[in-house]
Amino acid sequence: MKSFILICTLLVVFLLNGVAMAVPKKFLFPGPEYKPPCDISKTTICTIEIWLANKHKKHKRQIKKFLKSKSLKVLGHTVQYWRPKGGHPPTNIAIGSAISAEDARFVIDFALKYNDRIDLLVLRPLNPPNYVAIATSAWDELSQISITQDDLTRLRDPKLTTEEFHSLYYELTNEANVQNKFY
Repeated sequence: MKSFILICTLLVVFLLNGVAMAVPKKFLFPGPEYKPPCDISKTTICTIEIWLANKHKKHKRQIKKFLKSKSLKVLGHTVQYWRPKGGHPPTNIAIGSAISAEDARFVIDFALKYNDRIDLLVLRPLNPPNYVAIATSAWDELSQISITQDDLTRLRDPKLTTEEFHSLYYELTNEANVQNKFY
């Protein structure tokens, strides 16, 4: 009974504080055998895929130039545009487990600027560690977790370290309790 009361008390404190509990690093980051596919001295993003609303197509050159200024490798298909009458691109982001908090915030800000909003997070284990995607349609509904604007504000907090950022992402996506282990 004492254990139950202690657990309930800790849960209440956790919920009231809104702070992510420490998650073991083995669940947050790639193992020591992982070697990034790019030079991560300037950015931890090795691959970025972006889908934007067709209205942004006229700014394609500016967008690519901006991404290159952030030391991102920009290929011809890095930025793609939704069909003119295809509705709005998905409002999700995927952030790999080796992305720094600073680069993750950059991706979130970019997505908010060019894709209006973020409503869903893609589970991290589905993506390579140094990968990010904005508005990806590659994953089904089970792979994406809804978040609130308050959750997004917490992720954008500039005080978060990389470990704190990924702990929070892990918590928000409830990765520890994913029932269908399809990855």
